[in-house]
Amino acid sequence: MQKIKNILVIIAIAIVVIPLCILAIPVILISIPIHYFQRKNFEKKYGELLTENNGKNFFCYNNRKNSKQYLEESILPNLSEDIDIVYLEGKKVESVYDSGFISEALYGLKQYNKFPHLMKIRNGKLKDTSINNPFYAVLNMNKSKVELLKKINLFFDIND
Repeated sequence: MQKIKNILVIIAIAIVVIPLCILAIPVILISIPIHYFQRKNFEKKYGELLTENNGKNFFCYNNRKNSKQYLEESILPNLSEDIDIVYLEGKKVESVYDSGFISEALYGLKQYNKFPHLMKIRNGKLKDTSINNPFYAVLNMNKSKVELLKKINLFFDIND
């Protein structure tokens, strides 16, 4: 009796699942090429943005409570005017630049090791580095912020 119930359950599931799979196949077959071409189009635009923004420098930080205030009061005012600020409020990007561009740049970080993070565009390529460790040495161990600012300027090739 139990075997008959199990067989009936399997048949009922098959009656529902098989038609759903058949209906899903065309949707999948249509959506894969659409997604592919959308991604290729975005990558082309991203490459163009990298070329258009060659030479740009970005200082990226987030809303982490123990660092945001210090960054905004002590570090950001001392940065060169050649450095653009990118702020992340959670996952929301706040910048004068296209948020899709910045999100893609942040998603593709090669040297990611938490924020704050530095990015620069040179020769159509995005280069990055984290200054998390040096920053927290300044914040928590009272190291000199002058040394941190020198590291930032050195990364961006900015001479004081």
